[in-house]
This record gives sequence, structure tokens and C-alpha cells, in this order.
Amino acid sequence: MADVDVSDLLDLARDFDGAVPKMTLGARKIVAKGAVKVKERLRDEAKGVRHAPALPSTITYDSTPDGLSATVGPLRGHAGSLALLYFGNSKTGPRLPDPMVAAVKESDVVEEYLGRLAEEIL
Repeated sequence: MADVDVSDLLDLARDFDGAVPKMTLGARKIVAKGAVKVKERLRDEAKGVRHAPALPSTITYDSTPDGLSATVGPLRGHAGSLALLYFGNSKTGPRLPDPMVAAVKESDVVEEYLGRLAEEIL
């Protein structure tokens, strides 16, 4: 019968177990900061729209209960109902950039920070 030292493996398992709460907390902060950045960019882009001067103030974000994803955009039923400014209609084209451009740009930054967080924790 051979003795096998698995203490390093047990230490690694404990490290991974302890990493989950740290990773979750860090990821929540990164996602929230990314959502704020997208919100700020959309607000800046919406400034100066003559027919919807209140539009920038209606642009906000909501996080999911776990804080690991967010939705950014104008509130429904307010000036944000002017979706035609983003998408156009049969008579006019869009007057504001597609909000997904801001989201995709920031998603690259969020992804980079999440990778750094994982490297630090693991």
C-alpha cells in the first residue's frame, strides 16, 4: 500500500471554494461600473436633441438581483418612449447612434477587467 500526499490538492480545492464569493463580489462591481459608463455615454449622445430635451435624464440602468448583468436605456413611458430617435421611422432615419455600439465597446472593457479579477483571485 502506498501513501499519497494530497494536501496540495486539498489546499487548491479550498482556494477555489474561497474564490467564488470574491469573484462574485468583484464581478458585481465591474458590471455596475460598466453599466454606469454605458449610461453616461448614452446620456452624452442624447444631449441636445431639440424635440426631447429630457431624454438624457431618463437614461438609467437596472441590475439583475445577482448584480451580474445590467440593462441600460431610457425609461419606458417617459421621454425614452422616443425610440424613433434611435431606430428611425418610415419618414426619418435614426438621429442617435445605436445604443448597442456603446454596450459592445464597454463589454470589451468589462471582459478585460473580469479576466484580471480571475487572475488575481486564482
